[in-house]
Amino acid sequence: MYYRNLAAFILTFFSLFFLVPGVSLSMLRIDSGEAVSTKFINVKTDLYNKSRSILNTVEYLYHHNNRFVAIVIFICSVIIPVVKGLGLGFIFFSRNYHVKKKIFNFIKAIAKWSMNDVFIVAIFLAYLSAGTTIHELSTTALMGKPLEIDVLFNMTAHLEMGFWCFLTYCLMSLLALQLYSIKPDHDFSHL
Repeated sequence: MYYRNLAAFILTFFSLFFLVPGVSLSMLRIDSGEAVSTKFINVKTDLYNKSRSILNTVEYLYHHNNRFVAIVIFICSVIIPVVKGLGLGFIFFSRNYHVKKKIFNFIKAIAKWSMNDVFIVAIFLAYLSAGTTIHELSTTALMGKPLEIDVLFNMTAHLEMGFWCFLTYCLMSLLALQLYSIKPDHDFSHL
């Protein structure tokens, strides 16, 4: 059991290295553009290009009167992962079975909430990644002559490094939680 808990502790430790870039690097980039063409000109314009990290999103939502959503995202993305990591580290070094069991049960209860951002981003990306493309061909008159105008609007979403780091953190920490074994006969006196 000791080696299993050691592997879980190491996974927990390294998962926290993915948490920092996971919340600070850009998670999702949304690009949209428009192209207008006629037989005389072709014009392409970027209308919207944004990418945000979890922390940027929390800050933006908080300052734009969406405080409840900002606080929920901050708690689920930052507070719960840090508490979970510290708790699992404490469990590994603690010798008191009853304290370890209480902390372990608490961590199991809150652990499921640290994954909700990944699900939200995945659902949002699934919606956007289909790519919204609107293609419209219209005819108008310019100085009495018919002129065909071709308008193309395109919107795409791309996962960025922050998403992959946060997903890696979530999967590593969930695996670590599954590996931990809390039993009263564990003896860590050889540490």
